[in-house]
Amino acid sequence: MNLSSLRYVRPVSSLPFIAKAMVASVALACAAQAALAQEPPRNVLSLGAISLPEFEGSADQAIRPFVLGRLDFGQYGSLRLAGLTAQYNVMGARSRWGFGPAVSLRPPRDDSVEDTVVRRLREVDGTVEAGVFVDYSFIDTLAKGDRLTVGVEAKGGNGNQIIWGFLYQGARLGAFGYGFDFRMTYADDEHMETYFSVDANNSARSGLPTYVASGGLKSMTLGFTGSYDLSRDWTVIGRLGFTRLAGDASDSPIVRLRGESNSTAVGVAIGYRF
Repeated sequence: MNLSSLRYVRPVSSLPFIAKAMVASVALACAAQAALAQEPPRNVLSLGAISLPEFEGSADQAIRPFVLGRLDFGQYGSLRLAGLTAQYNVMGARSRWGFGPAVSLRPPRDDSVEDTVVRRLREVDGTVEAGVFVDYSFIDTLAKGDRLTVGVEAKGGNGNQIIWGFLYQGARLGAFGYGFDFRMTYADDEHMETYFSVDANNSARSGLPTYVASGGLKSMTLGFTGSYDLSRDWTVIGRLGFTRLAGDASDSPIVRLRGESNSTAVGVAIGYRF
């Protein structure tokens, strides 16, 4: 991804949206945690590649960076990394609570996409999406050593989104670690209009019918993350995810006529603890 194509979108307008989200639920669980050991926190950094749709609703896949990590700064908090998302937890890695700012990079939808019809639509610039998250972890829920984390992330950038979800990390089985996660994404009118509506101009450009997408439930994702420790310091991580677009996103001509409502993500990474 060409970072020069990104533009910063001011998240201040999303504050009322974020406040309502915080009252409604407690935190987005980062999929990276599923690959982290249940032992006292250590710094972990994993790098790899993951196959994802070129854009939400695309039938074509693209290879993106697969970054998972946790950097513990002690009393100064911790940094969580997952794909193109970073969360700074001011509560620290040892707290059951997580809270702090979150930043994501959304790649552009431009004339580099494979689909020749979608390529004719006006370009949607890459965006920095910024907001906040809060989560809480329950320990020893089904078995000693497991962890259940629930929470919400709210962010603004080409509209606003709320992502609610949970992550279950099973107790480690020797060198094996595993986790399941589920999340639901809600988006407002501005976000849905940007990525899923087809106005008269874009209809003339592409031949797609005009369409107005309204806010609501945008997508649901179910994922599995597994790890195998090669040594005390090195681990290999695999990720399999399934996403289904819902509501007006699924009904958009961009998705219904040129793309897919269902998509998969498959990734692998090598991690190092230090």
